Amino acid sequence: MKDKLLIWLIGVGLVIAYIGIKSKNPVVIGLLIGGIGIYGIFSGIQMIISKRADIPTSSGASAHVEQHKGISAQIWGILFVVFGALLVLIALAMTVFQDSSRTWIEDFFSASSGFGWSMAVAGAILLLLGIMRLISGNAPYAETKLIPFERVVGGMYFLLIGLGLIGIGAWLIISPSTLKTLINDLVSLIGKLIAG
Repeated sequence: MKDKLLIWLIGVGLVIAYIGIKSKNPVVIGLLIGGIGIYGIFSGIQMIISKRADIPTSSGASAHVEQHKGISAQIWGILFVVFGALLVLIALAMTVFQDSSRTWIEDFFSASSGFGWSMAVAGAILLLLGIMRLISGNAPYAETKLIPFERVVGGMYFLLIGLGLIGIGAWLIISPSTLKTLINDLVSLIGKLIAG
């Protein structure tokens, strides 16, 4: 029943997206994005409460699912809630706060600290993915046949990249002039390499 409902929701969503794109109406597209975000938030909350997350890794006749339980399922739940909340914010920016959101986004990303916060959030998401891979064990990947070595290496990769992005993001937040200095140094270095 739940799978059939999801199929119907996807079908309705595609129709709404088609109408929004055809009519070039950002409000319709925003409502669709908001609906997906709300679905993600509720799915994430369900994962956190039930401590169970079935994550599809492919579709079709030979579909594979990662079956997480316990803390790794709750981490997936947190990720679903975060992505859902971001989609809801995007939807609000496209529908309710169109004019003010455009100005706010331009102001946010024109400052080094804005890039810093973006990198820190992206790093935190990758860090959670890495932790989830490392603590989940091999059982959730029985159907996907992910070997333990790949799981651990993938987890370490996400963990290190996440920590790196958080570090760079924190640096840009604390020292906003850093980004401009780094760009100037990079341009200068490229100029010297080209000049020989």
